[in-house]
Amino acid sequence: MEEKVRSIMRRGAITCSETTSVRDVAQIMIVNRSRYCVVINREHEVTGIISADSILRAFGKDPDTTTAADILLPHSIITTPVTPLREAIDVMSRKRIEHLIVVSDRPGSKAVLGIVFSSDIVRRMAEGKGGRE
Repeated sequence: MEEKVRSIMRRGAITCSETTSVRDVAQIMIVNRSRYCVVINREHEVTGIISADSILRAFGKDPDTTTAADILLPHSIITTPVTPLREAIDVMSRKRIEHLIVVSDRPGSKAVLGIVFSSDIVRRMAEGKGGRE
């Protein structure tokens, strides 16, 4: 049976709205010990992601008036829990990205369920739990 994204994804994700200030985003990331914050719109759809690097690039701007929408990295590359893991790895390799946001596969819902990180896939392979077809 082909392994699915749900077997390795980290459930849950740190999120903020597009209107969240950069100061608040930085605090959210620090409190949650996360290098990423998924930005969602009013419909709870993914509009982008903010990384620690995004926060650094905002240095010098007013952190209280600069918003998540101002600094996010547009993120249209998503996956679902039932996507074959091989397919997710292929997308990550082709797009040269280190994570995929996992969203609901229910019709009409794009709620964020978690994130798949390349480091987790590498760790699993190092433990001998993946990488073979």
